[in-house]
Amino acid sequence: MKFDVERSLLLTATGAFLLFAIGAVLTTIVPPMVNAEMYTTEYPVHEYTEQELRGIEIYKREGCVYCHTQQVRHLDSDQRRYGWRLVKAPVSESWEYVNDKDNFLGTKRTGPDLARVGGKYSSEWHWAHFKDPRNMGEKFPDRKGIYEKASIMPSFAYLSDEEIKDLTAYIQTLGRNKNWRVDENGTPLNDYEN
Repeated sequence: MKFDVERSLLLTATGAFLLFAIGAVLTTIVPPMVNAEMYTTEYPVHEYTEQELRGIEIYKREGCVYCHTQQVRHLDSDQRRYGWRLVKAPVSESWEYVNDKDNFLGTKRTGPDLARVGGKYSSEWHWAHFKDPRNMGEKFPDRKGIYEKASIMPSFAYLSDEEIKDLTAYIQTLGRNKNWRVDENGTPLNDYEN
């Protein structure tokens, strides 16, 4: 019996493709058909405005997702690092992404996670940060008033003023579906900056 290598490779490749296709269908198409809760929620989820939708497109176009994630994971260090004023950030939940057409969960954290950044800083702070992020560090008196270059983020000064406003409007929505900033007694702080 003669062994046909070419036919064997063709059968192997076809079988591998079929297994991949079955797995893809079972993990992406079937679940929402079986469980409609994946795309619905009883929580009040933010509806994006036209300006925020333009900001999403700028976020996508400029590749922000390559350095920033938008998910707080089930790690205590994540919750502490991305919290605010000693309040731990809650873990991201699936319902928070119900209205998101694009997925910006990300895989790499060169920069901080942005899942809970909305309202932490004023829109003016974000404006300055996009224009010159490397001068947003601390001033040290022994360095004659020079800022510590705290960020490796590139400048987005080439964006128009309108584009920066749109991008800032989108950034300010992140994490605001939950009123998660509470004091030690569980009372909401409501200390969001506008």
